[in-house]
Amino acid sequence: MEKRVKIRKTVFGGAIARICCLALCLCLGLSISMTAQAASGKKVTPVTMAAVVGEEKTVTQQADKTSAALGILPAGATVNVCGQTGSGKSDMYQIVYGNAIGYITQTACQPVCVDVAMTAALAAQAEAVKQQVAQAQAAAAALAQQAAMQQAAVQQAALAQAQAEQKAPIPAGSGNVIFVGDSRTGQMANAVGGTAAWPGTAFVACFGGGVDWLSTAQAKKDVDQYVTPGSVIILNYGVNDLSRHNDYIATINRYAQDWISKGATVYFASVGPVGDNEYGKRNWAVEYFNNQLNNRLDARIGRLNLYAFLTGNGYTTQADGLHYDGATYAAMFQFLMQSIGRI
Repeated sequence: MEKRVKIRKTVFGGAIARICCLALCLCLGLSISMTAQAASGKKVTPVTMAAVVGEEKTVTQQADKTSAALGILPAGATVNVCGQTGSGKSDMYQIVYGNAIGYITQTACQPVCVDVAMTAALAAQAEAVKQQVAQAQAAAAALAQQAAMQQAAVQQAALAQAQAEQKAPIPAGSGNVIFVGDSRTGQMANAVGGTAAWPGTAFVACFGGGVDWLSTAQAKKDVDQYVTPGSVIILNYGVNDLSRHNDYIATINRYAQDWISKGATVYFASVGPVGDNEYGKRNWAVEYFNNQLNNRLDARIGRLNLYAFLTGNGYTTQADGLHYDGATYAAMFQFLMQSIGRI
């Protein structure tokens, strides 16, 4: 006995005119020719088939149920399936969704049979949409690269101008500037030429360091060797252990009391923002850390809002999402030095 499926709504253009489940139909899952890669990293095997959604389901941007949503498909909608991540219960179909490519759980769909002509139409439409998406992504990437290059050029020009207008170098041991921090401080020093390019400026950096290092006697000794009356100390720790704000507050307040008694001026530079990274560092945690220190450090300690400067003026991270590129470090150094009136 012939069975027919009533289609209430389609996502890929017009209604499928001839859907039937005869044994001689092309019950598809065909056109497997190569292995693609979904944005989520899962392998997607190309297929060509039509399927009906059994219940209202979310279409995601990547082959991951937790990925951001593209939209909602109502129950009874027919979809153009152009790929699949596998055949298990947790696998997903890659589908054409308007002018985009999305993903939906396989368990939500029931494949239906279509004839050869409709198969060709489905395949052609999927290919056209995929090409359109690829072209749009390439154009967006090109624009982003161009913007990054322009921003880097502006930052480099600003640094060059600041160095050209630099005041006479500050003699070491007489009102010197001491930067204290982790690998970000160390890389900033490298980006601007270190003490060789900025006489009278010291960089005390512990790569990978956090409050466990900062609170040691050796760390205090490393800073103390440069501290004299008139010194300016800028602390920029925290990105490696954002949950340790209480320990930082206690350590910095204790150190500041000693340094101020020696005639130094102490500043806390807020932790700069992060990019996408695999270490679990997120900007909401950076903001929380900065707020805790800004509100609870000794009132005699100055505040330099490096986080606001970088987020407001743009920044570029390296591949790890935590460290910055040379142009960003240069802008960061210029901001800090200008904030304390040294350039």
